[in-house]
Amino acid sequence: MSNLQAGKLVETAGTNQEGRGYARYVLAVLGLISILDYYDRNLISILVEPIEKGLHLDDAQVGLLSGVAFALAYGVCGIPIARLADRYGKTRVLTAGVVVWSVMTVATARAFNFATMALARCGVAFGEAGAFPATQALVAEYFPLERRGTALSVIGVCGGIGLTFALAGGGLLNDWVGWRGAFLLSGLPGLLLAVLLWFTVRDVDRSGAARTARIEPRRAGEKSPLRTLLARRSYVHLCIGLAFAATGAYAQANWAPAFLMRTYHLSTGQVGGYYSAVVGPATLISIFLGGVVNDWFVRRGHYAAPVWMLAASFALIIPLSLAFYLTHDFILAMGLTLVSAVLGGLWVAPFYAAVQNLAGSDLRAFAAAIASMIINVIGLSAGPYLAGVLSDLLAPTFGIHSLGVSLNILNVTYVIGVMHFVLASRTVAADVLEAEGSAIPSNEGAAP
Repeated sequence: MSNLQAGKLVETAGTNQEGRGYARYVLAVLGLISILDYYDRNLISILVEPIEKGLHLDDAQVGLLSGVAFALAYGVCGIPIARLADRYGKTRVLTAGVVVWSVMTVATARAFNFATMALARCGVAFGEAGAFPATQALVAEYFPLERRGTALSVIGVCGGIGLTFALAGGGLLNDWVGWRGAFLLSGLPGLLLAVLLWFTVRDVDRSGAARTARIEPRRAGEKSPLRTLLARRSYVHLCIGLAFAATGAYAQANWAPAFLMRTYHLSTGQVGGYYSAVVGPATLISIFLGGVVNDWFVRRGHYAAPVWMLAASFALIIPLSLAFYLTHDFILAMGLTLVSAVLGGLWVAPFYAAVQNLAGSDLRAFAAAIASMIINVIGLSAGPYLAGVLSDLLAPTFGIHSLGVSLNILNVTYVIGVMHFVLASRTVAADVLEAEGSAIPSNEGAAP
């Protein structure tokens, strides 16, 4: 791609917004939605004990409620809802999603057995499945390529804040009003935020004019959304790479605290205090930094930079992970955790920025939904499960060290992921230009 074409792409992509002031307001509203999104979905994790006692559940049932069932409903529902967002308006679908998950969070407070709790959790997953792709798409519409990574990193940081609030605030609410009261009070703010969203945030059409009118559906004879994305080879490699890398990432994120307890004979409270104090702030800073660095490269016309950042992030984690699970020095392990957290968060904003850059205006929510499905259905569901199975199989040979060995074996998922990210880098610049081609004047050409 020539520098002239790259410059035109950045310049013309920036017209899809009314102004920086309103775009920042939209980002603030979407950030609040992200905080509530991650707060409501993760609230159950801190309320496991009182829920088990109140509903007479066992660990396996709670695991289904908070893990596999939620992840499957979230991942599968996201794609059809995303198509509605692309066709009929992202703000409409996002508003509906906020209302649904907030109402179902309130309904969780009324659950009286496993079945009703499962229905409520699926309702939360259904609402949030529609909210995520619509949020990503709106950010991409209001922020041009050279500022998109930073804007998306803000959404990622807000998600981390929501998770932190859920763990801290949920416990306090439980002490104050019980677990049912905690769910009830947590669902109400979303209904107020949905009203604010509906009346103050507008969709953006391809010409850059904000509007609330219906978006016309795909015309007969046009390529299907899936075929359009599959034709962009870098998008395919990006998704395959993340499917593998996310498997290893979720396995290690879920099992690392247990590994520390078994290896260093620490209590839950000790590990929670040390581990969260290191990982939490480092991850939030890393996510934001990843967006800033991504945009620095994109402003200079390096459209393969997001993909290379993904490759570098996961590649650098491999030796750190190997060392973490092999060392028997707790201080060194915490130091490795800190570095891993900084490197491990760098990929988040560049990945979602790359997805939006490769989607184009018509498929932003759909492309984000596919990415979400991969992360949740494959990474979140398969990663922790595979690590547990491997640990059980290796236990007769390695004893208490079997968990560390299994997690080190899963480092191979990072290797495969990095290989696909490298393959994606070969065509990503041309694919971005093709996806954003509607913003390029016809006399400039549509190919690098």
